[in-house]
Amino acid sequence: MDKIQVIVKNTYGNKRIYPNCAISRAFTELTNTKTLSLNNLKTIKALGYDIEVTQDSKILELLNTI
Repeated sequence: MDKIQVIVKNTYGNKRIYPNCAISRAFTELTNTKTLSLNNLKTIKALGYDIEVTQDSKILELLNTI
């Protein structure tokens, strides 16, 4: 089974789901958005994709330098 990777970020109190791999970016291009909604993820899951939430490596790198 294929999987997509996404990052969940908190923006002004709202959780946003950003693509983090080529396949998830392709889905945002199809939906003409920068983020994916929960409904988008339900549809993607129904198409047979697993969804993996990954950490934002840039934030982790910044935290390691402090």
